[in-house]
Amino acid sequence: MRSIFRSFMRLLGASREAEETAPASFLPESAEIREETPDGRELTPEDQNTRFLSEVTNHSIHLSELAGSQAQAGDIEGAIETARGIGSALFYASALRDIAIAQARAGHISEAIETIRRIDDPDDQMEALKHFSAVQSGPGAIIASHTLNAALEAIEEIRDEKSLSEQAWRSVMEMAEAGDFTAAVQSAREIGDPAWRSWALQEIATGQAKTRDFPAALNSASGISKALYRSWAYRDIAVAQAEDGQIEAATDTARRVEDPEDREQALAAVEKHKAQKNT
Repeated sequence: MRSIFRSFMRLLGASREAEETAPASFLPESAEIREETPDGRELTPEDQNTRFLSEVTNHSIHLSELAGSQAQAGDIEGAIETARGIGSALFYASALRDIAIAQARAGHISEAIETIRRIDDPDDQMEALKHFSAVQSGPGAIIASHTLNAALEAIEEIRDEKSLSEQAWRSVMEMAEAGDFTAAVQSAREIGDPAWRSWALQEIATGQAKTRDFPAALNSASGISKALYRSWAYRDIAVAQAEDGQIEAATDTARRVEDPEDREQALAAVEKHKAQKNT
């Protein structure tokens, strides 16, 4: 529960490959939802979208907790199946972290390594890596030494790559903070780890949006490979566009957001500034 709460707080406050797109369950443009308030009034389309997306987020939290419990209980296959239904990339990463830890403790070394590689969130990935050392004294100790050594070497390679990528990310952040987005983008694209590279491009896209350079921001966002950070980037761009009075463009950008909670935030900002523009 502590990890779920931490992830939820990061999600609420974020302004901050195996290449893959994590599951995304968001409201299709053609979806029709007709609901009413307790006094019988029909909800507006915006309120319907908000309620729907909030339910998706709550469902993702529930499934992430369930997958974590299943993994801890040893039902790894059940946890993997549960995780497939998570609609939020952030909570999907938390579930994969718990699954990787359970796989390592059960001695499923190659599976644990593969799961760790699929985790988008750097914090969750590093937490899984820390727990991996338990195989040396836990159930993994019974594995043939050459297999264990090979697995540990693979993990060390991941750690080294992430350490180098983190250093490169910090350098990119210094460039972006100085306003040198051209150099920042070039350096970000050279970061080896997909998650750190995606995070760097997301921060750049957000910075460009704040300076109202929306074409550049959208271009940076389009190069993000990880769904979690791509959602954050498009959310921030949509909010900035709405604040700038570009309601139609903001709406189009908001529709690109894959994570349901981030999409809800973007659409809420659009509706807020649309109403202000019309008053």
